[in-house]
Amino acid sequence: MKIALAGKGGSGKTTIAAGIAKTYSKNFKVLAIDADSSLNLSMFLGHGDIVPISEMRKALEEKARLPEGLVRMNPDVRDMIDKYSVKINNNLNLLAMGTVLKAGTGCLCPENAVLRTLLQELVLKRDEVVIIDLEAGLEPMSRGTVRKVDAILCVTEANYGSAAVTKKLLKFTRELGIKKAYVVANKIRSSEELEFLKENFDVFHSIPYNEKTRMGAFRGEIVASGMEELVDKLIEIEIKH
Repeated sequence: MKIALAGKGGSGKTTIAAGIAKTYSKNFKVLAIDADSSLNLSMFLGHGDIVPISEMRKALEEKARLPEGLVRMNPDVRDMIDKYSVKINNNLNLLAMGTVLKAGTGCLCPENAVLRTLLQELVLKRDEVVIIDLEAGLEPMSRGTVRKVDAILCVTEANYGSAAVTKKLLKFTRELGIKKAYVVANKIRSSEELEFLKENFDVFHSIPYNEKTRMGAFRGEIVASGMEELVDKLIEIEIKH
C-alpha cells in the first residue's frame, strides 16, 4: 500500500502521516517519506536535525550529472533509499527526501531528477507500506509525481479555506487518474462542522479535535488519536482490491 497525504498547511496532515505510519508499523514493514521542505514528519519521528536528500549536493550530482555536464533524467537511485533512511522502530524507517527549494519545478537539475526518480522507485518497486507526507497545498499535485500511489488522503479542516484546497486536490487527483482519493476530516469539534464537510465531500474518515494532539504537535510529539480506525479502513480497502 502506497499512501500520500496532502492538504492545506495547518490541516494536520503531518500528524496523521506520523500516526498512521506508526500504527501500520505494529503489523507491517513501513517506510515513511518526508517530502516536505519543512521536515515536520522527520521532527515528529525524532529526527528534526536530519539532512534531506534534496540538500545532499554531492550525492545528487554523482547520481544525476553526466560527465559532459548534462543531467541524467532517470538515475539509478535504488541504493539511496536504504543508505539514507533511518530506523525508527523494528518495522518503521524514515527517509527525509525534502523537495527542490527553487522556482521552476520542471528544471533540468540533479535535484529534480533524483527526487522524481526516488518517488517512482518508492511507489512502484518497494514492498513496504509507504507513507508519503507531501508538501502542504497544491504544488505537489501539479507535478504529477504521485500519480501511481494507491491512495491519497486529502486532510481537511471544517473551514472554507481548507475545504477550497481540498476541492482542488480532488480535482487534481481525477485529472491524474488516481481513483482512490479519500477525504479525512480532521480536528472536528462538533456535528455541525462534520455536516459542513459532508455537504461538500464524501468524508472517508473523521478525527475529533483533541487538545492532547494539538499540544503534542506544538511540542513536536506524536499524540495521534483515531489512527487505528483509519488504518483499519485503509487495510480493508486494500484487501477488497
